Amino acid sequence: MSEWGEWTPVEGFGYETLIYDKRHRTRGGGVARIRLARPERMNALNAEMFQGLVDTLRDANHDSSIGVIVISHTGPHFGVGGDLQGSMTPAMAEVDPSIKRCLKPVIAAVRGYCIGAHNHMAYTCDFTVAGESTIFAQNGPRVGSPATGYMMSSSAHVVGMKRAREMWLRCRQLTAQEGLEGGLCNTVVQDRLVDAEVEKWCDEILDLVPPCIAAGKQSFEAVDTPLQYSGNFLSVIAPGFFMSPEVAEAMSAFFERREPNYWSEEILATRKF
Repeated sequence: MSEWGEWTPVEGFGYETLIYDKRHRTRGGGVARIRLARPERMNALNAEMFQGLVDTLRDANHDSSIGVIVISHTGPHFGVGGDLQGSMTPAMAEVDPSIKRCLKPVIAAVRGYCIGAHNHMAYTCDFTVAGESTIFAQNGPRVGSPATGYMMSSSAHVVGMKRAREMWLRCRQLTAQEGLEGGLCNTVVQDRLVDAEVEKWCDEILDLVPPCIAAGKQSFEAVDTPLQYSGNFLSVIAPGFFMSPEVAEAMSAFFERREPNYWSEEILATRKF
């Protein structure tokens, strides 16, 4: 294994909910690390975090001394998706494409809950190293999330069509081992060994020819290119969705910790299909 310098905070990125730093090997090659830092909310993504992810990914991608980008977290959980109490921002739709546009491999280092936006962010990354505590899941249809189109359909290229439909249309939670068997992660290690495993992967990647890695990564991204033009089917199927009784019921049930009912006479009277 190589010798590494210390992690150094990157100037100009003073976020309250995101920690951005870099470090380099003594013989050359560096890693940019983006850590989600809102553990008191299980790293639920707010507007600053969405924008911060886009900004830091862009910076790391343009730093010629950086060969690998790591997205990690503080606290026990990688994250539980967007904050339902105020996560709406245009940057929400830019995080996954920003990962895909990077010419450097992006590694997700995950433990605990990896749900919703955090789940598709992790499977969008080139590699995912998971701790044994990891739980993979989608939660959109349970809480009324607007996730449709590209971020959903691209998961079929990751785990296969049947498993992707099960993940998104059934919202079943998967253990780390089930995620490994299904293709949601590359390896599973003890939680305390995640960072060491990621360091090993970074060290190996930094010994490969960077232009070849960049071209290879974009070759794989070409598989998903046609999917980028898939629209927001929710707006076609259910115009005015965010003002619908389904969303009100989803939010109420979630915060009241009860089972929802999307089949009441009131809701059925407004449904067009």
